[in-house]
Amino acid sequence: MPALLIVNETITEAELFEEYKRAVVPTLEKFGGRFLVRGAALEILENSGTWSPDRLVIVEFPDMSALKAWYDSPEYKTAREIRLKSATSTLVAVETG
Repeated sequence: MPALLIVNETITEAELFEEYKRAVVPTLEKFGGRFLVRGAALEILENSGTWSPDRLVIVEFPDMSALKAWYDSPEYKTAREIRLKSATSTLVAVETG
């Protein structure tokens, strides 16, 4: 069953974040990840809570084990360190279906 990585990010260091974007793509591809949404324009249709998304990214993986293998991989570790220095983020993993 496919799994989705849903990310909300607020970019704090734009130039460094560009480096992250270049670094993360090959790591996703290695584990079968593909972008469904990558920072596209968004419109909040309803919000009765406190969530206020800034920049959304949605990546589809073949399954949850592939998603977790990517997240825990040495390949992603380097990119993750760049992301942590250039943005505040919330990452959520969810199975589809």
